[in-house]
Amino acid sequence: MSVLSEAGVRGEVVGFSVFRGRRIYDVRLDRFLGEEEFERFYRVSVARGYQPLQLVGVGGGPWLRFIELPRGRGVWLVVLLLAATFATVWLTGLAFSQGYVEVTGLGLSPSVMATIYALLFLAVLGSHELGHLAASWRYGVPVSGPYFIPAPPAQLGFIGSLGSVISMRGLPPSRRSLALIGISGPIAGFLAGLVVGLAGVYFSALIPASTAAELAERGMVEEVPYAPLALALLLDARGVPPGYTIVVHPVAFVAFIIFMVTYLNLMPIGQLDGGHVVRSYVSARTHSLVGYAAIAANIAVGAALSALGLGGAIYLAIGFVLVFFKLLFGRGDHPGPANALSRMRGGYRLIILLYIALLALTAPVPLV
Repeated sequence: MSVLSEAGVRGEVVGFSVFRGRRIYDVRLDRFLGEEEFERFYRVSVARGYQPLQLVGVGGGPWLRFIELPRGRGVWLVVLLLAATFATVWLTGLAFSQGYVEVTGLGLSPSVMATIYALLFLAVLGSHELGHLAASWRYGVPVSGPYFIPAPPAQLGFIGSLGSVISMRGLPPSRRSLALIGISGPIAGFLAGLVVGLAGVYFSALIPASTAAELAERGMVEEVPYAPLALALLLDARGVPPGYTIVVHPVAFVAFIIFMVTYLNLMPIGQLDGGHVVRSYVSARTHSLVGYAAIAANIAVGAALSALGLGGAIYLAIGFVLVFFKLLFGRGDHPGPANALSRMRGGYRLIILLYIALLALTAPVPLV
């Protein structure tokens, strides 16, 4: 193959096949490629339309497999999904805004507030995906998207969106690149959500607790039993005078939803962001076991909080959602990086510490 000579790698093509319309070449090398050498070779191969995999062949010899990359989807799909998600999120923002204005008498017109809500929501979601895209571009990983996913709005019992995704059309070259791509999106999305959450908490209204109780009896307000830790800390920092309660501004709900989605996405299951990070450190077998442990941990925390009367239903719900995720796209082994010989190198402690910190800051805690 010309890509071998172009990258200065010596090898012999010993096999060719076609799977689902994609050409696959097997190449026997005269030596294993070092980590940095493979990353350079990876960029050359991807530029020629092939995903390279460095494997250990029969007998322990060096082996390369080239798989023709799938084509990316057109920009029209990105635009269409973005427009649809804006519409469903706008309707959700309208429902939140109408309730907020009716209860507090504050704020702009509900339609204007809904537009601000939708723009901020998509901006924070977009920042999450831009974090993934930046890390992918850094390592030359072919990607498509981002694809925003619409869902029923609040008027139909949901939140208007199922989040957003990018599509990696090939495996990252190394464990480090896999970890960085996995963690970069949650970091970017969390920081953007933190700014929005700070603004939302600042604009939230204070009303007498007696008034809130009357409104609750009339079904006009509802107590929020839990919040992601980062948002709970922001609410606590705002301060509520004795005898008053806080009516959360719709903009604060943007941060609420983003943090909850981030927590769910950080779970070490399948192709979730947390799955990428954890797989960078462990084998495929251990990765699968950690995923089951995460499901069990969420259900156990939910059961414990429920027994204490602290609103553990959210953790029980997360646990069962994770079971669905595991069955949907987590039954098979995570493939890991393109270089099977890759090892985590410099900065690996920082990545896992950031991962743990994000898990803690986005985990829901009871508001007692």
